[in-house]
Amino acid sequence: MLNPSLSLDLVRIKSGVSNCVQPILIESREVYELRSLGYSVFTYAWVVDPITLKPSNRISTYVCKDCEKSLRILRRIEKLECEINLRNLRRMIELEGKLLGYPECCIRKFSRLKVDGKNPEKKTIVECIERGVFEDLLRSYPEPNQIKSLFTTNFYPCSLDCKRANEIGERLVEYDRNYRFKIVISIINLMTPVFKIYKFKPKTEFGKLVFSFVESLGELKLKAKKIVEDFSRDPVRFEIDFLRNVMHV
Repeated sequence: MLNPSLSLDLVRIKSGVSNCVQPILIESREVYELRSLGYSVFTYAWVVDPITLKPSNRISTYVCKDCEKSLRILRRIEKLECEINLRNLRRMIELEGKLLGYPECCIRKFSRLKVDGKNPEKKTIVECIERGVFEDLLRSYPEPNQIKSLFTTNFYPCSLDCKRANEIGERLVEYDRNYRFKIVISIINLMTPVFKIYKFKPKTEFGKLVFSFVESLGELKLKAKKIVEDFSRDPVRFEIDFLRNVMHV
């Protein structure tokens, strides 16, 4: 039996949203089960991390339906890694986004921000604070709020209102109602750095926004801190246990 996080990742393939996913955890026994179900499992060793844009020993594990399609993209990334410059870095980011089935508009915005030295995660966090996404989740937890564009962890839509990202989120939840809990994890992942920043009371505009937001939570503040502390302790374990609990598996 596959762990619940991996099972829900496969919804992105089954629903036709993506040919390839990057699970947070795959145990050796699950590799055999995945292959018996017709999926390919392989790893890729990055020379440059497309997230940090720094030399890397990061190894990514991917699960896909059409292995050759995914490998073609990774071969193109491998060639780009032979000559590191801003143009190639941006193209690498865009190719990994394509590999994982992200919307083109979101991929382009993310790659532009990263190569320009800006922080896509910060932009999304600001939007979540201003739109009340974190507060809404805390009120409905463990159920998600109405946001669907944050359909997977470490994906940063060009906007929370991105039509394509929301359509993907809607499609995934329609295919499997339990997928809504993956969106909960995605929002918690974004909320976690907010509380880390809050501790230091930074004087930057972003820091002031974060501090003001946390202080405004009132009775929800303790609930938020508990969730964030549990998540920070072991994000992978938190996700697996959370999904098992809400999915009753």
